[in-house]
Formats: sequence, structure tokens, C-alpha cells
Amino acid sequence: MRITGGEARSIVLKVPRNEEVRPAMDCMREQAFNRIGARIQQAAVWDCFAGSGAYGLEALSRGARFCTFFEKSVTVCENLQHNANAVCKSAQREISECVKIVSHDLFSIDFSPFLTPDFIFFDPPYRFWEKQKIEQLLLRLAEICPQATLVAEFPSEAIKVLSSSWKPIRPFHVSKNLHEPCIECFRSVF
Repeated sequence: MRITGGEARSIVLKVPRNEEVRPAMDCMREQAFNRIGARIQQAAVWDCFAGSGAYGLEALSRGARFCTFFEKSVTVCENLQHNANAVCKSAQREISECVKIVSHDLFSIDFSPFLTPDFIFFDPPYRFWEKQKIEQLLLRLAEICPQATLVAEFPSEAIKVLSSSWKPIRPFHVSKNLHEPCIECFRSVF
């Protein structure tokens, strides 16, 4: 897995050996950033369920001004710190000025101390989409960040969970293959 564009293009990211981490494929990230385009420039970003940090680090490489990474596992955060160091060094950016890694459970975190995002990258393990807690978290994010664009990677059957608090920016095509990975941009319904 590597950074696909921007100042740190081609930097290889370490992926933790952890069953909770499902790396965001290069093609999915490229698809997302093609939709976002230049709007990522100088944006504040949250990378929820960060894992390797691929989405947030891609955003930083492409010109985002700051990224807050949320990842529960301390071990995975160590790997994420390594990746952030490599990307920031390649992009000639000072890590302390553009990265914050928060090791906390997203389902119980107080988001108020963190810089309000322009973009929220949301890519939890697919098994989380079956839980009511994910719907409650999406609702909280929609309420506290109504101006943000949510960029979600999800199994196609999870569109119903998303649509209770977020609406697709463009018409969404539901795949007949229930577990097909999808990437889409959403706006808060609030």
C-alpha cells in the first residue's frame, strides 16, 4: 500500500498485522480523492478508525493543512506514527504542525477539543456496520460537523445505516453484490 498522489506520492505505508485493520486499497483512495479534487487543499481532516492512516496521510500529501487520526489500538497507533513520520518527511512538513494521533474509542470520545473538520474519512472494519453503535456515531458526527463532507468506505448493504444521518452528494448506485466495497461522499442531513 502506498500514497497515490501529492508531495509524498509513492511512499509505502506499513500495514499493521492486526485483524481489526482492513487497509484502504490504493484504487479506493484514488477514487475518493478524484471526487474531492482541489477542495482538500488547506482542509482540516479527521481520519476515523485510522488503522494505517492511509486516508488522512493521503489527504496531507495532497495539501490538507491538518489531520486528526482516531485509532483505538495503541499498537496500531505506533504503526500509524511511523507512517505519519515517513509521509511528513517526504512532503517536507513538520509532523507536529499537521498531525494529531488520538488513541481512544470513537464510540465514547468527546470531539469538542479537536479542530472542526472539513472532511471526515470514515472507514471502520466492515463488521462494525452491523452494530447500532455505528449508526449512533454517524448521527453524532452529522450533528457536530454539519458542514463537513463525509467520505465513507463501506460494504454496499450499509447504505441504509449511512442514509439515516448523511445523504450522498451525487446519486448513489446500490450494487447487487451485498458485500461490494463502495466509496462515496456525503453531506449531513442537518
